[in-house]
Amino acid sequence: MAFKTATVQTGKVVSTQSNFPVYVDLDRLGITTLAEAESVRVYADEAKTTEWAREIVSVTQMHVKVPSLTSSTEIFVDWDGVRSDYGVTTTYGAEAVWSDYLGVWHLDEASGNVKDSSGNSSDAVENGNPTYGESAKLDDGIELDGVGDSFTGIDSSILDVTAAFTLQSWMRSNGTGGGVIFSLGNTANRTQTLLFGDAGGTDRFIFFLRNNANQNIIQQPTSVGMGTLSMYHGVRDTTSPFLELYRNAVSLGTTTSNVTGTFTFNTATIGAWVGSSTTFELDGLIDELRIRQIALTQNWITTEYNNQNSEATFWGTWTDAGGGGGGGAAQTARRGVVMMM
Repeated sequence: MAFKTATVQTGKVVSTQSNFPVYVDLDRLGITTLAEAESVRVYADEAKTTEWAREIVSVTQMHVKVPSLTSSTEIFVDWDGVRSDYGVTTTYGAEAVWSDYLGVWHLDEASGNVKDSSGNSSDAVENGNPTYGESAKLDDGIELDGVGDSFTGIDSSILDVTAAFTLQSWMRSNGTGGGVIFSLGNTANRTQTLLFGDAGGTDRFIFFLRNNANQNIIQQPTSVGMGTLSMYHGVRDTTSPFLELYRNAVSLGTTTSNVTGTFTFNTATIGAWVGSSTTFELDGLIDELRIRQIALTQNWITTEYNNQNSEATFWGTWTDAGGGGGGGAAQTARRGVVMMM
């Protein structure tokens, strides 16, 4: 059995964050097979007395729910390649990691529909011909060509837009066509809309909420291009500023007016906005889309960006813990030395 540890590096966690889903690149631990990845167990201590919930997304991608993430949090990981993965609804399984999220789409599928890891049954149905397995920030992402590609089938009441919430995703636009990462809309009209992405081919990211004559919009400056993969957060709060848009953990602007009233949505779409006769479809790459019914703070967003943008810099070097070290090849080599002695 291999057993390794790493510690959050100085300055990567801005302030203590509670119940934080932190990203771990399993490849850096020496894990090379899905069997090894699914056998992973994660602990808060070397004695393995406190276990943490984790989701194994792929042979390289894991997310761990850390109850209290600080600038000195140490994490312990062991694996044997034999144990089965936890069931998704169990104490340490995937859904426990995302228990306070409305939807989590890693978008790392090889084909077909995309899975929601939150446990809220918001799996999305493929339309068109998206390209899967594209190199992204967290393992793989999905490329959409702006012509009929999208994912639907999500409950249009998934989100209460009158309350605090946050939308977030990695995105790269392939050109001035832009396109929407996530939207809520009404096919009967264009006056009730939530947009997170780019609408109208401006090549400028927007966060937009409209209810009839009342609307709020934040648009990134023209000097900030969309041709590179970036992390975006759209935060809606119930006090001023009511909307705030972030790119790579840097605020692009706020609004001080509120949008109130009753919203009636009948579409929820990844990769496009469908409202009345207009459809804004994404020509670009999306990765790691999440929805949460809370206004995330800038400290949380900065910590999240630090972790996902450079996982190796966030965790630093993994070292052997508790006398167990290395992957399967290293352990086999050690056993061979013992046998020869």
